[in-house]
Amino acid sequence: MQPNSLFENLTSKLTGILYYSESEYPLTIEQWEPLPIADVAGKIATLHEVAPQIVKSISPTDFFNEVERTPDPNDAPIVENALKFKALHQFLNEHFTDIEVFRVEKSTNIPVYIVCHQPDGTCVALITTAIES
Repeated sequence: MQPNSLFENLTSKLTGILYYSESEYPLTIEQWEPLPIADVAGKIATLHEVAPQIVKSISPTDFFNEVERTPDPNDAPIVENALKFKALHQFLNEHFTDIEVFRVEKSTNIPVYIVCHQPDGTCVALITTAIES
């Protein structure tokens, strides 16, 4: 898939998805220049002007298991959102070589990054926010 087409398809997959915590936030998308996997946490720390140890890596499997879970199968909006996350997760696995998830844990307002790597090293970051008090 061509890079522009991939970015457009990914953007369409984000339509209507919300990340639920104590609030709900949409996902935004950014195209990053080639970046080695080892440098991603440092880039995120620089963006937020925090020490690197504030940026926590979490398992992509754990992250997606949580957002794809539907505690109440009768809650139609939650079920629909979980299905959208499941479709997004499948798309990411099919089109990217590596997926990482990071949280910037400096306050109750926590930026969350899903960073996806293409074979050429280019990255796409999906960004949302968790609210945790």
